[in-house]
Amino acid sequence: MLGISSYFKDIDYKYLKEASLMGAKYLFTSLQIPEESNELIENELPRFIEFCRESNFDLVLDISPVTFEKLNLKNNDFISLKNIGIKTLRLDYGFDDFKLIKSLQEDFKIVLNASIVDRDFIVDAIKNGVNIKDISVMHNFYPKINTGLSIEYFNKLNEVFIEYGIKIMAFVSGDLLKRFPNYEGLVTIEKHRSINPFVSAVELIKKCGVSDVVIGDSKAKVSTLNLIKKYLDDNILSIPVFLDKDFEYLYDKKLSVRKDLSENIVRIISDRRSDVPILNNTYRKRGYITLDNKLAGRYSGELQIIKKDLDMDARSNVIGFIHPEYVDIIDYITNKEVINFIRL
Repeated sequence: MLGISSYFKDIDYKYLKEASLMGAKYLFTSLQIPEESNELIENELPRFIEFCRESNFDLVLDISPVTFEKLNLKNNDFISLKNIGIKTLRLDYGFDDFKLIKSLQEDFKIVLNASIVDRDFIVDAIKNGVNIKDISVMHNFYPKINTGLSIEYFNKLNEVFIEYGIKIMAFVSGDLLKRFPNYEGLVTIEKHRSINPFVSAVELIKKCGVSDVVIGDSKAKVSTLNLIKKYLDDNILSIPVFLDKDFEYLYDKKLSVRKDLSENIVRIISDRRSDVPILNNTYRKRGYITLDNKLAGRYSGELQIIKKDLDMDARSNVIGFIHPEYVDIIDYITNKEVINFIRL
Protein backbone atom coordinates (compact mmCIF):
# COMPACT_ATOMS: atom_id res chain seq x y z
CA MET A 1 0.00 0.00 0.00
CA LEU A 2 0.93 3.64 -0.37
CA GLY A 3 1.61 5.93 2.55
CA ILE A 4 2.48 9.59 3.03
CA SER A 5 3.92 11.55 5.93
CA SER A 6 3.04 14.77 7.69
CA TYR A 7 4.64 16.71 10.52
CA PHE A 8 3.03 19.21 12.86
CA LYS A 9 5.30 22.08 11.90
CA ASP A 10 4.19 22.04 8.26
CA ILE A 11 0.82 20.25 8.10
CA ASP A 12 -1.09 20.93 4.88
CA TYR A 13 -4.58 19.48 5.26
CA LYS A 14 -5.47 20.23 1.65
CA TYR A 15 -2.58 18.07 0.46
CA LEU A 16 -3.47 15.32 2.93
CA LYS A 17 -7.06 15.33 1.70
CA GLU A 18 -5.96 15.10 -1.93
CA ALA A 19 -3.72 12.16 -1.07
CA SER A 20 -6.56 10.47 0.79
CA LEU A 21 -8.99 10.87 -2.11
CA MET A 22 -6.34 9.55 -4.47
CA GLY A 23 -6.08 6.39 -2.38
CA ALA A 24 -3.14 6.73 0.02
CA LYS A 25 -3.83 4.48 3.02
CA TYR A 26 -1.12 5.25 5.57
CA LEU A 27 -0.29 8.56 7.18
CA PHE A 28 2.96 8.52 9.13
CA THR A 29 3.95 11.09 11.70
CA SER A 30 6.49 11.23 14.50
CA LEU A 31 6.12 12.36 18.08
CA GLN A 32 9.84 12.49 18.75
CA ILE A 33 11.20 15.21 16.47
CA PRO A 34 13.40 17.59 18.52
CA GLU A 35 12.62 20.55 16.25
CA GLU A 36 8.89 20.42 17.00
CA SER A 37 7.59 22.06 20.15
CA ASN A 38 5.57 20.10 22.69
CA GLU A 39 2.95 22.86 22.73
CA LEU A 40 2.43 22.67 18.97
CA ILE A 41 1.99 18.91 19.06
CA GLU A 42 -0.34 18.99 22.05
CA ASN A 43 -2.54 21.66 20.45
CA GLU A 44 -2.70 20.14 16.98
CA LEU A 45 -2.84 16.41 17.74
CA PRO A 46 -6.61 16.14 18.45
CA ARG A 47 -7.53 17.82 15.15
CA PHE A 48 -4.94 15.73 13.32
CA ILE A 49 -6.29 12.45 14.71
CA GLU A 50 -9.87 13.44 13.88
CA PHE A 51 -8.85 14.35 10.34
CA CYS A 52 -7.23 10.92 9.90
CA ARG A 53 -10.39 9.23 11.15
CA GLU A 54 -12.61 11.20 8.77
CA SER A 55 -10.24 10.58 5.84
CA ASN A 56 -9.87 6.84 6.53
CA PHE A 57 -6.12 7.13 7.01
CA ASP A 58 -4.35 4.47 9.02
CA LEU A 59 -2.33 6.84 11.20
CA VAL A 60 1.07 5.33 12.01
CA LEU A 61 2.41 7.11 15.08
CA ASP A 62 6.18 6.89 15.57
CA ILE A 63 6.93 6.90 19.27
CA SER A 64 9.82 6.47 21.70
CA PRO A 65 9.95 6.91 25.48
CA VAL A 66 10.30 10.68 24.97
CA THR A 67 6.86 10.79 23.30
CA PHE A 68 5.01 10.57 26.59
CA GLU A 69 6.94 13.57 27.88
CA LYS A 70 6.00 15.56 24.77
CA LEU A 71 2.33 14.81 25.41
CA ASN A 72 2.55 15.49 29.15
CA LEU A 73 1.72 11.85 29.89
CA LYS A 74 3.18 9.43 32.38
CA ASN A 75 5.87 7.11 31.07
CA ASN A 76 4.40 4.26 28.99
CA ASP A 77 0.85 5.58 29.35
CA PHE A 78 -0.42 3.69 26.32
CA ILE A 79 -3.99 3.78 27.62
CA SER A 80 -4.08 7.53 27.04
CA LEU A 81 -2.82 7.04 23.49
CA LYS A 82 -5.62 4.56 22.87
CA ASN A 83 -8.19 6.90 24.41
CA ILE A 84 -7.28 9.76 22.06
CA GLY A 85 -7.84 7.53 19.05
CA ILE A 86 -4.41 6.09 18.22
CA LYS A 87 -4.68 2.63 16.61
CA THR A 88 -1.23 1.97 15.10
CA LEU A 89 2.10 2.43 16.87
CA ARG A 90 5.54 2.34 15.33
CA LEU A 91 7.79 1.44 18.26
CA ASP A 92 11.20 3.04 17.95
CA TYR A 93 14.26 2.41 20.13
CA GLY A 94 13.44 1.80 23.76
CA PHE A 95 10.56 -0.66 23.30
CA ASP A 96 12.13 -4.10 23.02
CA ASP A 97 10.34 -5.84 25.89
CA PHE A 98 8.39 -8.78 24.46
CA LYS A 99 5.81 -8.78 27.24
CA LEU A 100 5.09 -5.12 26.48
CA ILE A 101 4.83 -5.75 22.73
CA LYS A 102 2.49 -8.70 23.32
CA SER A 103 0.25 -6.66 25.60
CA LEU A 104 0.18 -3.74 23.16
CA GLN A 105 -1.06 -6.05 20.41
CA GLU A 106 -4.34 -6.29 22.30
CA ASP A 107 -5.07 -2.59 21.66
CA PHE A 108 -2.90 -1.50 18.71
CA LYS A 109 -1.50 -2.53 15.38
CA ILE A 110 2.23 -2.78 16.00
CA VAL A 111 4.97 -1.69 13.61
CA LEU A 112 8.54 -2.38 14.73
CA ASN A 113 11.74 -0.56 13.82
CA ALA A 114 13.36 -2.79 11.19
CA SER A 115 16.82 -1.77 12.40
CA ILE A 116 16.40 -3.60 15.71
CA VAL A 117 14.65 -6.73 14.39
CA ASP A 118 16.78 -9.67 13.34
CA ARG A 119 16.37 -13.46 13.35
CA ASP A 120 17.14 -13.80 17.07
CA PHE A 121 14.64 -11.06 17.89
CA ILE A 122 11.91 -12.79 15.86
CA VAL A 123 12.61 -16.21 17.38
CA ASP A 124 12.56 -14.77 20.90
CA ALA A 125 9.40 -12.80 20.15
CA ILE A 126 7.59 -15.94 19.02
CA LYS A 127 8.78 -17.83 22.13
CA ASN A 128 7.35 -15.03 24.26
CA GLY A 129 3.93 -15.21 22.64
CA VAL A 130 4.16 -12.24 20.27
CA ASN A 131 1.93 -12.75 17.23
CA ILE A 132 4.57 -12.09 14.60
CA LYS A 133 2.09 -12.50 11.72
CA ASP A 134 0.28 -9.34 12.81
CA ILE A 135 3.43 -7.24 13.03
CA SER A 136 5.00 -5.09 10.32
CA VAL A 137 8.49 -3.66 10.22
CA MET A 138 9.23 -0.12 9.10
CA HIS A 139 12.73 0.92 8.15
CA ASN A 140 14.09 4.24 9.35
CA PHE A 141 14.48 7.28 7.16
CA TYR A 142 17.72 9.26 7.24
CA PRO A 143 17.38 13.09 7.09
CA LYS A 144 21.09 13.86 6.72
CA ILE A 145 22.83 13.31 3.40
CA ASN A 146 25.14 10.26 3.19
CA THR A 147 23.59 8.55 6.22
CA GLY A 148 21.09 6.34 4.35
CA LEU A 149 21.43 2.60 3.85
CA SER A 150 23.02 0.87 0.89
CA ILE A 151 20.67 -1.22 -1.22
CA GLU A 152 22.81 -4.30 -0.49
CA TYR A 153 22.59 -3.89 3.28
CA PHE A 154 18.89 -3.10 3.04
CA ASN A 155 18.20 -6.31 1.13
CA LYS A 156 20.24 -8.31 3.61
CA LEU A 157 18.09 -6.98 6.47
CA ASN A 158 14.93 -7.83 4.56
CA GLU A 159 15.83 -11.49 3.97
CA VAL A 160 14.65 -12.59 7.41
CA PHE A 161 11.45 -10.50 7.19
CA ILE A 162 10.56 -12.12 3.89
CA GLU A 163 11.34 -15.57 5.32
CA TYR A 164 8.90 -15.05 8.20
CA GLY A 165 6.25 -13.35 6.06
CA ILE A 166 6.58 -10.00 7.83
CA LYS A 167 5.31 -6.97 5.91
CA ILE A 168 8.07 -4.47 5.07
CA MET A 169 7.59 -0.69 4.97
CA ALA A 170 10.22 1.79 3.74
CA PHE A 171 10.54 5.45 2.80
CA VAL A 172 11.19 7.38 -0.41
CA SER A 173 11.60 11.13 -0.72
CA GLY A 174 8.95 13.68 -1.55
CA ASP A 175 9.29 15.73 -4.73
CA LEU A 176 7.35 18.80 -3.63
CA LEU A 177 8.39 19.74 -0.07
CA LYS A 178 11.34 18.25 1.80
CA ARG A 179 11.07 18.12 5.56
CA PHE A 180 12.78 20.44 8.00
CA PRO A 181 15.38 20.95 9.35
CA ASN A 182 17.78 19.58 6.69
CA TYR A 183 15.52 19.61 3.63
CA GLU A 184 17.66 16.84 2.11
CA GLY A 185 14.98 14.19 1.67
CA LEU A 186 13.73 11.55 4.08
CA VAL A 187 14.77 8.27 2.49
CA THR A 188 15.69 4.80 3.65
CA ILE A 189 18.14 4.10 0.80
CA GLU A 190 20.87 6.70 0.30
CA LYS A 191 20.92 6.52 -3.49
CA HIS A 192 17.20 7.32 -3.54
CA ARG A 193 17.90 10.80 -2.17
CA SER A 194 18.58 12.10 -5.67
CA ILE A 195 16.22 9.81 -7.62
CA ASN A 196 12.60 10.38 -8.59
CA PRO A 197 10.42 8.85 -5.83
CA PHE A 198 8.41 6.77 -8.29
CA VAL A 199 11.57 5.15 -9.63
CA SER A 200 12.74 4.61 -6.04
CA ALA A 201 9.42 3.03 -5.12
CA VAL A 202 9.55 0.63 -8.06
CA GLU A 203 13.01 -0.52 -7.00
CA LEU A 204 11.82 -1.11 -3.43
CA ILE A 205 8.84 -3.13 -4.66
CA LYS A 206 10.55 -5.14 -7.38
CA LYS A 207 14.03 -5.68 -5.93
CA CYS A 208 13.63 -5.48 -2.16
CA GLY A 209 10.39 -7.17 -1.16
CA VAL A 210 8.81 -3.97 0.16
CA SER A 211 5.01 -4.11 0.39
CA ASP A 212 4.27 -0.58 1.63
CA VAL A 213 6.01 2.49 0.24
CA VAL A 214 5.78 5.67 2.32
CA ILE A 215 6.69 9.20 1.22
CA GLY A 216 8.99 10.34 4.03
CA ASP A 217 8.93 14.06 3.30
CA SER A 218 6.17 16.56 3.94
CA LYS A 219 4.78 16.62 0.40
CA ALA A 220 4.91 14.78 -2.90
CA LYS A 221 3.23 15.65 -6.16
CA VAL A 222 -0.17 14.02 -6.46
CA SER A 223 0.91 12.78 -9.89
CA THR A 224 3.79 10.96 -8.19
CA LEU A 225 1.45 9.40 -5.64
CA ASN A 226 -0.78 8.24 -8.48
CA LEU A 227 2.11 6.55 -10.28
CA ILE A 228 3.19 4.66 -7.17
CA LYS A 229 -0.34 3.66 -6.21
CA LYS A 230 -1.16 2.40 -9.70
CA TYR A 231 1.91 0.19 -9.67
CA LEU A 232 1.17 -1.11 -6.18
CA ASP A 233 -2.47 -1.83 -7.06
CA ASP A 234 -2.34 -3.03 -10.66
CA ASN A 235 1.31 -3.94 -11.28
CA ILE A 236 1.20 -1.71 -14.36
CA LEU A 237 4.35 0.31 -14.92
CA SER A 238 3.20 3.76 -16.04
CA ILE A 239 6.07 5.60 -17.73
CA PRO A 240 5.91 9.35 -18.39
CA VAL A 241 7.10 9.88 -21.98
CA PHE A 242 7.08 12.38 -24.82
CA LEU A 243 5.87 10.96 -28.15
CA ASP A 244 5.99 12.57 -31.58
CA LYS A 245 2.57 13.76 -32.71
CA ASP A 246 2.07 10.92 -35.19
CA PHE A 247 2.54 8.37 -32.42
CA GLU A 248 0.38 9.83 -29.68
CA TYR A 249 -1.99 6.89 -30.17
CA LEU A 250 0.47 4.94 -28.00
CA TYR A 251 -0.43 6.99 -24.92
CA ASP A 252 -2.53 5.19 -22.28
CA LYS A 253 -2.31 1.86 -24.07
CA LYS A 254 -1.33 -1.31 -22.21
CA LEU A 255 1.81 -2.73 -23.77
CA SER A 256 3.46 -6.06 -22.92
CA VAL A 257 7.18 -6.81 -23.00
CA ARG A 258 8.49 -9.80 -24.91
CA LYS A 259 9.48 -12.78 -22.77
CA ASP A 260 12.97 -12.99 -24.27
CA LEU A 261 14.46 -9.90 -22.65
CA SER A 262 17.25 -8.42 -24.74
CA GLU A 263 20.43 -6.91 -23.33
CA ASN A 264 20.36 -3.51 -25.02
CA ILE A 265 16.69 -2.87 -25.79
CA VAL A 266 13.24 -3.54 -24.37
CA ARG A 267 11.20 -5.18 -27.11
CA ILE A 268 7.50 -4.45 -26.82
CA ILE A 269 4.91 -6.75 -28.32
CA SER A 270 3.36 -4.78 -31.17
CA ASP A 271 1.73 -5.28 -34.54
CA ARG A 272 4.40 -5.51 -37.20
CA ARG A 273 3.70 -4.02 -40.59
CA SER A 274 5.79 -3.63 -43.72
CA ASP A 275 4.86 -0.05 -44.62
CA VAL A 276 6.52 1.94 -41.80
CA PRO A 277 8.27 4.89 -43.52
CA ILE A 278 11.90 5.81 -42.86
CA LEU A 279 12.15 8.91 -40.66
CA ASN A 280 14.09 10.52 -37.82
CA ASN A 281 17.04 8.14 -37.89
CA THR A 282 19.49 9.38 -35.27
CA TYR A 283 21.66 8.17 -32.42
CA ARG A 284 19.55 6.13 -30.03
CA LYS A 285 20.10 7.37 -26.49
CA ARG A 286 19.13 5.51 -23.33
CA GLY A 287 15.41 6.07 -22.82
CA TYR A 288 14.59 6.73 -26.48
CA ILE A 289 11.52 5.01 -27.89
CA THR A 290 11.96 3.60 -31.39
CA LEU A 291 9.89 1.93 -34.11
CA ASP A 292 11.56 -0.26 -36.72
CA ASN A 293 10.82 0.86 -40.27
CA LYS A 294 10.45 -0.99 -43.60
CA LEU A 295 14.21 -1.39 -43.94
CA ALA A 296 14.01 -3.83 -41.02
CA GLY A 297 12.15 -6.35 -43.15
CA ARG A 298 9.98 -8.66 -41.07
CA TYR A 299 10.81 -6.61 -37.92
CA SER A 300 9.16 -3.51 -39.41
CA GLY A 301 6.68 -2.09 -36.88
CA GLU A 302 8.43 -3.44 -33.78
CA LEU A 303 8.34 -1.00 -30.85
CA GLN A 304 11.37 -0.71 -28.57
CA ILE A 305 12.82 1.19 -25.60
CA ILE A 306 16.57 1.76 -25.71
CA LYS A 307 18.38 0.58 -22.56
CA LYS A 308 21.80 2.07 -23.29
CA ASP A 309 23.27 4.48 -25.82
CA LEU A 310 23.41 2.90 -29.27
CA ASP A 311 24.60 4.05 -32.69
CA MET A 312 22.24 5.30 -35.36
CA ASP A 313 20.48 2.56 -37.35
CA ALA A 314 18.70 3.44 -40.58
CA ARG A 315 16.19 0.67 -39.83
CA SER A 316 15.07 2.31 -36.57
CA ASN A 317 12.95 5.47 -36.24
CA VAL A 318 13.14 7.51 -33.03
CA ILE A 319 9.53 8.38 -32.14
CA GLY A 320 9.85 9.65 -28.56
CA PHE A 321 11.68 9.38 -25.27
CA ILE A 322 11.12 8.73 -21.58
CA HIS A 323 10.99 11.87 -19.44
CA PRO A 324 14.56 12.36 -18.11
CA GLU A 325 13.45 12.16 -14.45
CA TYR A 326 12.08 8.68 -15.05
CA VAL A 327 14.60 7.18 -17.44
CA ASP A 328 16.08 4.87 -14.78
CA ILE A 329 12.76 3.01 -14.68
CA ILE A 330 14.26 1.06 -17.59
CA ASP A 331 16.42 -0.86 -15.15
CA TYR A 332 13.34 -2.42 -13.57
CA ILE A 333 11.48 -3.50 -16.71
CA THR A 334 11.28 -7.29 -16.73
CA ASN A 335 9.95 -9.76 -19.28
CA LYS A 336 6.71 -9.99 -17.28
CA GLU A 337 5.99 -6.28 -17.43
CA VAL A 338 2.89 -4.50 -18.61
CA ILE A 339 3.79 -0.89 -19.33
CA ASN A 340 1.76 2.18 -20.09
CA PHE A 341 3.13 5.31 -21.77
CA ILE A 342 1.54 8.37 -20.18
CA ARG A 343 1.70 12.12 -20.59
CA LEU A 344 3.21 14.03 -17.70
